[in-house]
Amino acid sequence: MPRRQFETTDEFVDVDTEGATAAIRSEVEDLLQQVDSVRHEVGDTFDLRALEHQTALLEQAHDALTAALDAVDRR
Repeated sequence: MPRRQFETTDEFVDVDTEGATAAIRSEVEDLLQQVDSVRHEVGDTFDLRALEHQTALLEQAHDALTAALDAVDRR
């Protein structure tokens, strides 16, 4: 008989979701702070290097969030 979606399983009892959530949140917040720092350094001027750096940081944050969602989806 198929298991219903809302039934719990012992498979995920030992998963530290709070710790994992805190780690992802910390990583993403750090990356976003770096993006803000670059933005404040440049001010209103248009700087391609700064824009490239911000893009790389935002891609890292996106990758971290995507990996976290993939991990949750596998549970």
